[in-house]
Parts: sequence; C-alpha cells; structure tokens
Amino acid sequence: MTRTSPDLLELPGVWHRSLLVNGDGTRDVTSTVTWVQGATRYADLRQTADRPHPRGSRSLGDLTFGQLLDLARQEGFAGQLHHVDSAFHWKRGIDFAPTSVPDAGLLTWRGPMLVEKGLHAPYIEHWRPDTDAVTPCAAVELTDPQSGSVALLVRTGSWFGYARSRSEPLPNHAPLAELVAGAADLGRVREMLDCEVSLGRVVGDRWTVGRSTLPHRETRTLAPGLLGSAGLLISDTDASGVPYARRWEITAVEGPCDVLASIPAPEAGS
Repeated sequence: MTRTSPDLLELPGVWHRSLLVNGDGTRDVTSTVTWVQGATRYADLRQTADRPHPRGSRSLGDLTFGQLLDLARQEGFAGQLHHVDSAFHWKRGIDFAPTSVPDAGLLTWRGPMLVEKGLHAPYIEHWRPDTDAVTPCAAVELTDPQSGSVALLVRTGSWFGYARSRSEPLPNHAPLAELVAGAADLGRVREMLDCEVSLGRVVGDRWTVGRSTLPHRETRTLAPGLLGSAGLLISDTDASGVPYARRWEITAVEGPCDVLASIPAPEAGS
C-alpha cells in the first residue's frame, strides 16, 4: 500500500514553498520561502517578493527606521522537528518574529511534493524538493555564555542554515512589526531585530550567505571553524559592522561535525 504521509527519515533536504493558501482564501505564490531540514534540526526563512534590499549596509545601525520596520515583516526560525501521532511539530528554538501559535501540521505526499495542512492555524502550503543531494547532513546547537544567545547551524548537501537568537527573548503577544512601531527609540528597535536567520550554499570551503533576516550578512562568508569537539567559530560583525570571529560552545550534535567546518580544527594543544 502506498503511504500518503512521510516519516521523519524522508524529510532531510531542502524544500521550497510554491504555494500558501491562508484560512481566508488569500494565496501567496511570490514569496521566497526555503526550509533546510537536517536529520531533525532545521532552519526556515520567509521573505516577501517586494522586500527591500538595503545596499552597502554594514550593520543594523546603517538603516533608517522605515528600513528597520520593513525588516520586521520577515519570518525566520530554526530548531528541531518532531513527529508525534502523525503530526509534525516544528519547535522554534530561535524565532525572528515570535508567535504564540504552535507550529504544527499534517504532511502528505502529492507525487514528489509535500502538502502541509496547519493544525493550530488554517493554512495549506505546498513544498517542492530541491534537486541537490541530501548528504552530507549534520547540525549543531550552540550557546554563547557571555551574551546568553543561542544558535543553530545545519547543513544538508550544499545548503546550510544558520540562526542566532537575540540576547533577550521578545514577547509573542503581538506581531514583530507592531513591537517595532511602538519602540521608544532606534536603539531598542535594533535590539529587537538583532536575530539572524541566514541560508546559503557551500562551494568548496566557502560558505556564502545568500539570504538573511539581516541585510548586511548577505554575500558574506560564514567561515565556520571547529575548536576541537566543544566549540565553533562563526564569522560575524559587531554592532558597528566590524568583522570578528564569534566563539560558540557546542551543546548538541547531530551527524558528523567535520562537515560543518570550512576551517579545520586546530591540533590538540595548539
């Protein structure tokens, strides 16, 4: 008998959304939505076709209030996918635009395409698989004890997703755009938006960000480098736009860590 619903083992890969039908019947076929799925960890980035592309910015500090407000209309999240009682639950450990509605749905096959029907919100999404290979496949969860931020890096084939949380979580009682519009000053707005969800491709040893919730991260290289088995360096920029290597502690591993580094781990004792 042909199964109509996938199991978790069939989902690693990269999926592009071709259709969203909301509960009120409105449809979206123009937004760029990509879901990078590892064995269980994942990253998902959703941006409208008319999103602005601020050129030449080095940090959020280079953007006007209007440009920052436009960024607040993006969606991006990452975490771990669970399959429970025939439903799939996307746990959002990192969420650019937090919501109180749990992210869960039923998935069914329609040929090679996945159809997702929401459990806690009325929507239907069509997901089409990328043609890239699904190996290598690995992920790590990360923490920065100094700032309190957490992060996740997942790779599937030549695709990667990298997500970093804010230092302090945002409330989920209102849309991010509303919180930004009501912020007291630009400094607070930048704090609200300082959450990264980036997707990109690996070519050789170069990890290049293609799309990101943070415009100044696009076209940059991630340059992940292992620090033994306990740490990872990620190329980042500070609040002024100055590049630096951000040091993370690895808290969870999924798959072979060596495929998550463009820079070899240093020798023991070095």
